Amino acid sequence: MHSSILLKVDGVTKLFPGVRALDNVTFEVRAGEVHALVGENGAGKSTLMGVASGALSADEGSVAICGEQVLGDPETARDLGLAIVRQEPALMPDLSVSENLYLGVPPRCRPPMNQCRQWALKLLKRWSDDVAVDPGDRVNTLNPEQRFIVEIVKALAADPKVLVLDEPTEHLLPEDVERLFERIKQVTERGSAVVYISHRIREVQQVADRLTVLRDGQGQGTYDASSMDEHRIVELIVGGELDREFPAKAINTDSEPTVLEVKSLRGPGFSNVDMHVRRGEIVGLAGIDANGQREFMRALAGILHSSGSITINGRKATNATPAKATSSGIRYLPGDRHREGIMAELSVRENFSLRSLFKDLSAGLTSRRSETQRAQQAVNQFAVKTPSVETPIGSLSGGNQQKLVLSSVLAGDPQVLLVDEPTQGVDIGTRMEIYRTLRQAASRGVAVIVVSSDQQEIAGLCDRVMIFSRGHVVKELQGKDVVESKITSAVLTATSTRERASEGTSKFWKWTAGDIAPILMLAIAIIALGAYTGSVNEYYFTERNLAGVLPLVATLALVAFGQQILMLVGGIDLSVGPLMGLVLVLQSFFLIEGAPPETQTLGWAIVLGVVVCVGLLNWFLVDPLKMHPMVATLVTFMALQAVSLQLRPIPGGLFSDGVLESLDSSVGIVPLTLAAAVILALLLEFGLFRSRWGLSFRGLGSRPEAARVAGIKPRLTRLSAYVGCSLFAGLAAIPMMAQVGSGDPNSGTSYTLTSIAAVVIGGASLFGGRGSFVGALLGALLITQVNVVTSFLGVTDAWQSYLLGGMILASVALYSKSRQMAVAK
Repeated sequence: MHSSILLKVDGVTKLFPGVRALDNVTFEVRAGEVHALVGENGAGKSTLMGVASGALSADEGSVAICGEQVLGDPETARDLGLAIVRQEPALMPDLSVSENLYLGVPPRCRPPMNQCRQWALKLLKRWSDDVAVDPGDRVNTLNPEQRFIVEIVKALAADPKVLVLDEPTEHLLPEDVERLFERIKQVTERGSAVVYISHRIREVQQVADRLTVLRDGQGQGTYDASSMDEHRIVELIVGGELDREFPAKAINTDSEPTVLEVKSLRGPGFSNVDMHVRRGEIVGLAGIDANGQREFMRALAGILHSSGSITINGRKATNATPAKATSSGIRYLPGDRHREGIMAELSVRENFSLRSLFKDLSAGLTSRRSETQRAQQAVNQFAVKTPSVETPIGSLSGGNQQKLVLSSVLAGDPQVLLVDEPTQGVDIGTRMEIYRTLRQAASRGVAVIVVSSDQQEIAGLCDRVMIFSRGHVVKELQGKDVVESKITSAVLTATSTRERASEGTSKFWKWTAGDIAPILMLAIAIIALGAYTGSVNEYYFTERNLAGVLPLVATLALVAFGQQILMLVGGIDLSVGPLMGLVLVLQSFFLIEGAPPETQTLGWAIVLGVVVCVGLLNWFLVDPLKMHPMVATLVTFMALQAVSLQLRPIPGGLFSDGVLESLDSSVGIVPLTLAAAVILALLLEFGLFRSRWGLSFRGLGSRPEAARVAGIKPRLTRLSAYVGCSLFAGLAAIPMMAQVGSGDPNSGTSYTLTSIAAVVIGGASLFGGRGSFVGALLGALLITQVNVVTSFLGVTDAWQSYLLGGMILASVALYSKSRQMAVAK
């Protein structure tokens, strides 16, 4: 084994509001070793590696990778050779697997953009020949296991000097765990190092050469793993003896009343399941993942559609929807805590009370006092470590989040408690607390059903175990047969010849959630509306009409391009309309008849400066000052409008004939401005999906923190987006000059809302990460078409608003539903 130090953490202290997460921690990792980092949730393990990876900056101390200092910059750490697999994969959900892999490796490891898909496929195949992940799949369509595989593949693709694995096996199937251990061996054999963070002591003993213990943010020493038994490691983690025994199981429950009875339940991934749970007992569901046990549980919770009979305490229950299942007394603790269990930005109090709000109602209103009291009681009862009940739950450790979610589920007074992976990502001490809580719930008469991929957990916690295979219960174990070896044997025997079913999203919903669907649907709508209008009124397709309509499309398309750029990063600009009007007002002093070339040039220079300054102002208000984009740009909207009215209280300053003639130039009936807009749309569309800037913009809008960790500069990218939006608004004002003819301060205000509408109809997400410039162009064409066809169809102008509102509503509903259907559950 090489003895050189690849990672050195020296005296690091990290403070958060109300919490000293790390306190003078020193930690060294040698070349060629697997160094385990162990401790309870909240001990500081992930924080320490966040500092090491540059994602967090230390308040004191230093970090060096291969002898070079890391100063709170993820890109520097990555370039020096550190790769990290996080407990919650740092992937951008709206980007494809290949795009995430591309952004996730240092520039030296990236292929040409046109070879990205083939490169990603090779990396995935290197993990497994039959890996069920396509490079073109969006990350948000992957299940937790697949996302974790992509995260691991991304880290390995960087050929790291130091590979950090934070709870890497929590979502992996046994065969993938073996693959991971083989990759760890390969990494260390070539002289690199692995930092292995896990709550699973058996895994630590299996793979680690040395281990370091953290407790309450302080180091408890570094030891040779081979010299430490499980009991000693646990004592160091918790600071003393720990009762690691599972709570006593129920005895002689045969005479107890049946709480839950299920007959012939069938749904996606399972069929004809019969089951009962008696008072005092816990029933476990075991089997290789995707064999129906988890789908069965989610169907009971009303998340998946199912048919069959469910009876709770002798009364028929319904699970047609999650709300109806809840009304029947069924409560569900989700396995994917981050996506389904918590609302990270809301407080501990709000996350606790939301599942039992009926207890806090007074005269139909929510009592804040009652919420706070109940939440504080739960925090005390379940020993949740939090500075206060008003602390955002996302800032708590995984174990404390899990305890809070479990307490909120129990606060709803369930008759049936469904628990999916109860201790995933949870430390040993918290795990035992959760086991005791579940046993107490069962003894109070709650029917408890547990799904877990940990066979030891199923064996120690459950009174009976149902073995699932191919969607059926193939065996039931009870009494002395509920031991890990027999559960494992039953699972493997039942599935020895099984072909894994692949439940996926229908092709239709997957297609509608893609980038091509909005463009194609818009094209069909434009053609259909045009054909119908032309059949009703023969003058619609005349040269005169088209010559008047097409320039309007160019103006709206150009400002929509700017809006699209900004919406990609999660922003929005309400000031584009007044900015266009201000450009016309300013140029009405310079582009007038008889103005010399130098005066006109000065006018263009002033306009360019104003446009850039408006973009900078909007960015400054939103990014450094942290104002909401709508509020910030609304302020700019009013300021620009005021300046325009100050300069031109009434329209004036006619543009010169030469300027207007050049802007009216066309080839046949196609204005040159529209041709330029089409070319720009194609170039921007290509750049959006085939260039680094496009990936950066989409990545930042998809998930800002993951984008930052991937090396994207959030502040610089947002600055580019705001300035780019203003530049396109200024560009859109140029063809508008020919349509208005003078400096009219109110000429651009209508473009604020129509530019947003064009982008939304074109398939953009208001939350960022998705969009299309071709879609924005077609959206502009459809909106302009709607504004014109009403006069040809002989209906009132009110129909413009009806049609436009209906299109926005329909498109948003369809795109939202399709993306919801395409997301992996």
